Parts: sequence; structure tokens; C-alpha cells
Amino acid sequence: MRIAILTVLPLLCTSTARTAAATPPLGDKTLVAWVAPANLTQQGGSVLTLIDKAEHFDAIVLGEVAQGKWMAGSDNFRRTHQDQANWPLESADCHTFVQIAITYHGERVTLFRNGNEYASYAMGQAQPFGDDAMVLIGLRCVGVSGEFGCFTGAIEDARIYDTALSAQQLGSLVPKKPSDPQPLAWWPFENGKADDVMKTFPASRLEGNARVADGKLVLDGKGYLRAARDVKYLANAADAPFDASPQTMFYKPRSQQTGPMWDTWLYYHDGRYYLYYIAGPPDAFHGVALATSPDGVHWTEQGDILRKGVGAIWMGSGSVWKSCNFTQDKKFIMSFSEWRGPGGQQSIFFADSTDLIHWQRLGNEYEFKQDSRWYRTDGYWDAIYTIPRDGGGRYGYVCAQPKGFVGVGFAQTLDGTHWEALEPPKIEWGKYQHLGSPDNLAVSGVEKIGNHYYMMLCTSAGGTFTFVADSPQGPFRPAERNILLLSNRNNTFPRFFPTPDAMLVNHHTWARNGEVYFPVLKQAAVDEQGALRLKWWKGNEKLKCEAIEVRTPPLTEQVALLGNTFDTQRGLILEGRIELPASKQAARVGLYIAHGKDSGTAILVDGNGATEFGGMRQDGSNFQVEDRVDREASLPRTCHFRLLLKSSLIEFYLDDQMIQCYNLPGGLTGRIGLVAGGRHAAFSDLRAWYDANPAVATPSP
Repeated sequence: MRIAILTVLPLLCTSTARTAAATPPLGDKTLVAWVAPANLTQQGGSVLTLIDKAEHFDAIVLGEVAQGKWMAGSDNFRRTHQDQANWPLESADCHTFVQIAITYHGERVTLFRNGNEYASYAMGQAQPFGDDAMVLIGLRCVGVSGEFGCFTGAIEDARIYDTALSAQQLGSLVPKKPSDPQPLAWWPFENGKADDVMKTFPASRLEGNARVADGKLVLDGKGYLRAARDVKYLANAADAPFDASPQTMFYKPRSQQTGPMWDTWLYYHDGRYYLYYIAGPPDAFHGVALATSPDGVHWTEQGDILRKGVGAIWMGSGSVWKSCNFTQDKKFIMSFSEWRGPGGQQSIFFADSTDLIHWQRLGNEYEFKQDSRWYRTDGYWDAIYTIPRDGGGRYGYVCAQPKGFVGVGFAQTLDGTHWEALEPPKIEWGKYQHLGSPDNLAVSGVEKIGNHYYMMLCTSAGGTFTFVADSPQGPFRPAERNILLLSNRNNTFPRFFPTPDAMLVNHHTWARNGEVYFPVLKQAAVDEQGALRLKWWKGNEKLKCEAIEVRTPPLTEQVALLGNTFDTQRGLILEGRIELPASKQAARVGLYIAHGKDSGTAILVDGNGATEFGGMRQDGSNFQVEDRVDREASLPRTCHFRLLLKSSLIEFYLDDQMIQCYNLPGGLTGRIGLVAGGRHAAFSDLRAWYDANPAVATPSP
């Protein structure tokens, strides 16, 4: 099921007694409903909400501040009185309907129960609702951060008036009967329908488990009714308009419903690549979204596929694997986590699918929590990464906080869905003890390559580090070479991605403006010394679409600008051969990317292949190091280099080894220079291509 962030809709006065013209902003108003709460211990569920696109809302809410008490809910309590000590407790049971109303008149809010004043106070400033409002019945709020405050119980009648009714007027109202004045919007729930009979909000839809039965809207805390001016605004994320043309090199979601992305994980099946990612703003991730590709290079956005559950504050990442009974049930399993907020804990949940696109959340009986024998129950429990288990089933590595030491979580399943926590594996930090933090340590993947198990471990000190073990249970020891696998300057949480042809690695990166991207896939390779390295994946050759003639100048200047002015909004691949300096002390060589009249970013390589990135003037002076990467590799004196550039992001490779994925300042001019130090033989065999932009070109086979 694909679920969208609901787009908020214009509020137009279209009842039979009114014209279709837009009304002035709705200030004075009355919200009223006849309601029977299923229980009086529920917290923060809304019976009736009026909300705009900026997530300003007014609502009839039960028990958010004080259990069992009605209140006027609002965005960040702006129009909510929080001292409710003297307010009456509700006493109605699930069979007793009471009329609850809230009037907004000038700067005053008044609550009524069965026509009698319940509470009254000055709110300071009323919230006007204009041409961008919608109605929720059974939900407090919906927006960028997700859905909050589902009500449990039954609603017999719900109305909105465009005036503040008096106590006498409220007392004269009868559910399912017309009134004078007429309501602006009215849901009597008759004849099995959930429609606004005033037709102010003619488009309505029941979400989740909400249903109309016996003349009532029945809510079990897992659904609600949403009503809108136009049916097109009720479309799911996959139906909402956004640019779904394929993207290459650096992928970014373009759907407003999905929003930004964060952690990524992939799955390959039957010739197709599936890219999953956490969606939503940081610290408010609301779901999982999907992009697909036929080749691992051209990515087409599909939109949201899973949403966080009711009551969850945010959603965490996971992974995908085949059911342990796949030959019979043909199902795939996805894990994900949810954080339930203060006083709660982070748990791992599961969903299944038969096509890797449409996912059904499994029941809470599959919830996988920390085992308090070994793990802090108030700590992380996220991003389970699975590998086959000897004897059947799977092992799982979990972002967790073991008791008493810095480490990760470990678990197993025999059927793929019911998980059991195991004692955490030991991490032998040695001289790298300073890299660990009990508050922010994440295992992003473990795979067996050759005879060893390689763990990618992200730390709060910055970067993803490689640890190695001889068995799945560990102990894991620091890699002897290239331990810093991925710099955390703007890259994080790489995941292994097994395919039939190669073990790949994916990760996400972000530009200096904070926008998050998914770069090209890399191949995981272990060299003769046992060092794990990220290499150029041969599948990325499909990026090379439009060949460019490189105009090479004489290499007589410290920085010799190529004669081309490249289109940096298209993906550019620049390749060639570079002769490394004769020694570590000799003048370095590299590339210069201009992003100003006389300024740019330099990539400088020394005789051992150690590479520095930073700002530099065009004459080669005033180099300011921002990042340094030493892959501790034995490189040939003359080796192949590769630069990927798109917008403000680059990747740099030496001898097919990924040195760094790096973010540039803005304002690129399209000029690229060779830092040759006057050596004519420093560069040779330069070639360039624009990537496969489907709007203007067809990818080469």
C-alpha cells in the first residue's frame, strides 16, 4: 500500500445555501460532534480537526494534556489552555454519546459538554483558516512529520459552523437533524456514507480501519476520515504529480509527498534493482520510499510504499531479504524500526511483499525488541542487516547499545520473521577506542567476503570504519589497512548490496545546502592484503552517453584550464591517466574545479596516492586543506583517474578505487583545470562524457 502525506485543500463555501465563491478567512467558528469514547485513557486523539497547509489546526481533543479531559487542540498548544486541573473528567462510556463543542469568538475559546460550559479562556490570537484548509475526523494532525493523534470510539454526527454558537443554540442541536443556522460542513454518517452533506468538502475518504456502521463513524485508533474540496487531492503518493523521469549519477527524490531521503538499502531480483530509503525531514522520518532501476544506473522514483504507524514519532531504516519459505510463499521481508517517543523505546517491525513494490505491514506480534539481559531498552534498536545463518534462517546485526561497553546488536531468526536477540559480538577496538561512542554507533552491514566477515561500522567520531572477524559472532578486530572506508564529511551509512555478479555498496551523501543524494553504486573488493576497498563498478559504464572532445591546453602553468566549459547540471565523467609525483615530497598533481572568478576546489595527489581536497586560487596558491584521504594502496606510478561531477557533488577515483565522494561550494563555472606543476607528462589520454540524460539522449548499451 502506498500512503501519501495529505495535501491540504482549499476551503470553499459550496453548500446549497451558498455560492461557490471562496469565503473570507474563517475566524469565528464552532466545532461540534456527538461522540462515545471507547476508553478514557487514550491520549491526544482528535474527534474533529480543521487544519491548513502550514499545519495550523484547531481540534476537539481528548486527554492530550490531562487524561480523561476534553481540550481545544492546536499546533504547538498555541490556542490550548494547559492548566486543566479544575476541568471536569469525562465519565461517558463507550455506549453513551455526549455532545462536545468548541467555539472560537474573537480572542476567546469556550468548550461545551451537552450544551453546558465546560471551560473558557482567552486564547490571545485566533487562527484564521482560508483557502487552504481541510478536515480530519478521528485524527489530530497530518503533515510533513506524519499522522498524529488517532481517536478511538464512535462519532454519531460532526459539524463545523462559520459562527460561534451560543450555549442555547448548542443545546438545541439534535444529531442527524438540520439546524438554523446551517452548518458550513456536516457529516451525519447516514446510509453508510461518510460524506459532507453540505458539499463544502465533497471529496472524502476513509483511511486505515475507519468504517461507517449503524449510522456512526467507528474508529479503533488505526484510522480516520479525511475530507477535501477536490478528489484529486486525495490521491496517493504514487498518483500525485511529480517529475518521475529517470535520474542518473546522483539520485534525489522529487516528490513533495516523499520529502528528503536518508538511509538507503537495496535489493536485486529478477534483473531489477530496488532502492529503498527513509523519507522525510531529519528527526521526523515518516516512511519508506522506493526507486527502481533496470540497470543500477537509471533510477525512476516510485514514491512512498510504507508509512510509520499511529503513535510512532519517526521511522528508522532496515533491509530486505527473502522469506525462509520463499519457494512456497514467494514473499520478501522488509525490516524497519519505529520510535514511540518519551517513555517508549525503539522497536523493529516487519512487512512483506510478493513484488518488492507493494508492502503489507505485519502485525505487532512480530515486533522485535531489545533483550534487557544484554541491551539498553532506552537505546538504539535499528537498521537490522541480515546474512544467511548456518543451518538455516538468518543472522542479524542491529544498531544497538549493549550494556557496559560500546558495540552493536546481534540476533537470529529461523523463519525470517520471528527474531531472537543474542549476546552482542565483541568489538576489539584496540588503538581505535576513541572512535566509539555509546550514544551514536551504527553497524551498517556485515558480509562474508572470502574467508572473513567484514563489518562496516559508523561512529560519531566521523566516518565508516572496517572491522574483520573469522565468524559471524566475532570478535571483530580493526582492519589493518584502509580502516577508514568512507569519510563522514558528507557521506554515511554504507550498506552492502549483494548481486549475482558482484558485491556492491551503496550509501547516501549530502550537498552543502543540506540536500541528500544517492550516489553511484560501488563494488566491494578485498585486495591481496585483506583490505576492503570500494571500487568503480563496471555497471556504471552505462553512464557514458554523450562523448565530449576534451580540449587540452599546454601544461605550462601550475593550473592549466581545459578549453571546455562543461554543463555541470548534467552528469560529467572525466577520465585519463595521471603520472604521480616521484616521491611523497615532490609537488603534487591533480584537478582544479572552478567555482568563482579566481577560486576553486583542488584535488591534489602525492607520490603515495594520498589525496587532499580543499579551496585554492586559480594560480595554484593559497591551498586550504578541507579533507585528506589515504587509502594505503600500492598504486602504479602512472594510473587511471576518474572524476564524476554533477551540480555540486563529485566522486574521485584512482586506479578504479573510490578515493572520496565530496561536496563542492556552489557557483561552479563549468571550467576544470589540470594541476600539473608544469610537467608535460603529468596527464594523458583525457576523455569525457555527459551522463545518460534521458531527456536529451539514449543510454549506450
